[in-house]
Amino acid sequence: MIKIILVGFWACLTTLAAGYAMSHLREVIARQPVAAVATPAREAKKTKEINVPKIRDGVVTGYIVMQLSYVVDANVEKKTPLPPDPFIVDEAFRYIYDDPAIDFDHLDAVDLNKMTKTLIKNVNARLSAPIVIDMGIQEFTFVSAAQAKQSL
Repeated sequence: MIKIILVGFWACLTTLAAGYAMSHLREVIARQPVAAVATPAREAKKTKEINVPKIRDGVVTGYIVMQLSYVVDANVEKKTPLPPDPFIVDEAFRYIYDDPAIDFDHLDAVDLNKMTKTLIKNVNARLSAPIVIDMGIQEFTFVSAAQAKQSL
């Protein structure tokens, strides 16, 4: 009989101890500050269409029509006084206008990956902050001067 009472007392004591230990452990875990993982807030944007004239031998041979999409870090963009859009348009215009290697008959040979990486690097350098994270090309076509005159 005494053994049964001792076993019952032991079972109650271990149950109470386990309950107390679990509630104490939950309190300790709840008090610890949760380390916030900083994920950059990203925002996708588009530029307006860019028309870059291509000149050969003093004559406009046509226009490269291009539209870019890009992803910005919204937290960094809020801290900078200027938006990245005009800088992206300017850098894209300069890249296309200054590159004599672009063959209008074979636009598929243009290294678009190199172009977007260069644009990201140059825009971030001009803004002195890593605002632009990624860039894509929405449109990249060549319109000859004759085609442009016909559409008017």
